[in-house]
Amino acid sequence: MKIVFTEFNPSAALCVRSYGYEDISSNAHWGRGSRDVFILHYVMSGEGFFNSHRVKCGQGFFITPGMMHEYHSSEENPWKYFWVIFSGKDAAAICEKYIATDENGIFDYKRFELKLIDLANHIMMSSGHLTESQSLGYFYLLLSCHEATEEISGNRHVEQAEKYMKTHIYRSLTITEIATAVGISDRYLYNLFMKHRGISPKQYLTALKITHAQELLKTTSDTISEIAVSTGFNDVLTFSRFFRKEVGVSPSVFRQFHS
Repeated sequence: MKIVFTEFNPSAALCVRSYGYEDISSNAHWGRGSRDVFILHYVMSGEGFFNSHRVKCGQGFFITPGMMHEYHSSEENPWKYFWVIFSGKDAAAICEKYIATDENGIFDYKRFELKLIDLANHIMMSSGHLTESQSLGYFYLLLSCHEATEEISGNRHVEQAEKYMKTHIYRSLTITEIATAVGISDRYLYNLFMKHRGISPKQYLTALKITHAQELLKTTSDTISEIAVSTGFNDVLTFSRFFRKEVGVSPSVFRQFHS
């Protein structure tokens, strides 16, 4: 076992009391009992049991003040785990925002496992006590790992793709190019748009180009050919066919109706 103690003010709104790593299975147990602090455990290898529920590598369990709990290592596949103990009047609200567990207090951290291992190793290499600011800094980095959920990441990819389309609307864009620009596959981009926007990326791009073309037709004296180029078409005929298909009238007729 190794414990990294911290300097903290027990009356602070949030304080980290210690970080630790347990690698001796005979010590990797506690309870049954309750404590007056919050504790996050991350199982780094092996498996064990938290309140009779199996917890394995890539998972963790969360203890809150007053919770009756017990945990112990599996005998066949002993676990090793990293923990952080913290407290304060703001701790509950912070946990509610960042820590998502199931009904048994267990969570999965596979999506940020490499980040956690790197952060845990960095913390455990600390010599002596951590200052209050250091301990809180590490703690917020740990919470930021929990924050990077699939929902947030998915929304971010969609927003980046939309921004890319708007920035390059004057070019002949392909969905493959857009997906590559945001670092994901065509299929994943399609799934994200359907989930978060209810339309495909191609439908979004089409609507974007039509809206842009309509605005230019209504507010400028640019020629149809110039507007075609401004919306990413190499020739006016292709643009006119695209516009008529989506709007129902040709660009010139649309301009007449809105002049």
